[in-house]
Amino acid sequence: MKAFIYITFILFLGCSASTDSGGFDEAIGTVAPEFMYTSTDGQEIALSDFRGKVVYIFFYGAGCPHCRSNGSVTENINQRFTSNSDFVALGLDTWNTSVSQNISFQNATGITYSLLLNARQSLVDYYGNAGAYDRSVVVDPTGRIAYKGSGFVNTDSEKVISVIQEQLNSLNQ
Repeated sequence: MKAFIYITFILFLGCSASTDSGGFDEAIGTVAPEFMYTSTDGQEIALSDFRGKVVYIFFYGAGCPHCRSNGSVTENINQRFTSNSDFVALGLDTWNTSVSQNISFQNATGITYSLLLNARQSLVDYYGNAGAYDRSVVVDPTGRIAYKGSGFVNTDSEKVISVIQEQLNSLNQ
């Protein structure tokens, strides 16, 4: 029983830990690490599939309570831009949970964009560790990181929206 409580406590801390630095990071402007994962509906999806588009990425854990509560925030971001053919949103499950757990997460949050499975490695590639869940990243049309959140998605959603809009505007100039 003690082991269960300890593991639950550690997972909660990992899910809710924040190292907020206002979204500024030395990674801004660097090439976004490539990835290819399988979606909950069995499609192979790679970041490079969306070159020329603005890509919003939500790093989440399907079992993370905080991620679950913020899933609707990410869906609001998606809905704001989904009619623009130059925009795509993707969710990356960094807890490497099952398809059924991800579908349950999707149903509970109302997320309509693709959720990709077994994406823990991308969390390491983007954040240097596997302990930063509930984060947003925006990749510009050239495949570079335009924004990398360091706090929960509900704390930086307005900045994310602003960066996405700036990137979409740059495509129309």
